[in-house]
Amino acid sequence: MSNSEDIRSGIEGLLWQEAVNDLENERQGKPTTVGEMQKQFPDGYKATRGLVLGMAKGIPLLALSIKQAERISEMIHSEDEGLSSIQDVLNMQPVNALTLAHLVRLERTRTANKGADAKHNKPGGSRDKQEQIRSIWAKGNFTSREKCATQECDGLGMSYDTARKALRNTPEPPSRCK
Repeated sequence: MSNSEDIRSGIEGLLWQEAVNDLENERQGKPTTVGEMQKQFPDGYKATRGLVLGMAKGIPLLALSIKQAERISEMIHSEDEGLSSIQDVLNMQPVNALTLAHLVRLERTRTANKGADAKHNKPGGSRDKQEQIRSIWAKGNFTSREKCATQECDGLGMSYDTARKALRNTPEPPSRCK
């Protein structure tokens, strides 16, 4: 960043802080005074205050939309609740754009997680390899986790670091060779 960008960023931060403080004082019924930033940058202060005020008004609406989207998502994936339950929720409070956007994000995340889990859980996948190295360690044929990881990682098709991480916090084998 150049020096002028640093200064502008600092001024914007101070304007933001002063506007937030003023609005919080007003909300609590405390008196407000004209601050230094408001004196020096009246137009910037006014714009920043409008932005902060607009955001503050939108936060409760955003929270409601997120809750509604989460509830609808749970209902979609529930085996106990059917379409009529979802219709009842939608009739009580119609879906707005924020709710729909959050619902789409939730469903995309859910789909991505299912795909990743399927990949990692399949035979020969990363979780299977982790279990294999842990069972090798549990047999007690190695004097240290490092030796186990070093000697077995190539045969399992995993890197040393991955094998070593899989052996973290594993219990000591009952009959380890000394």
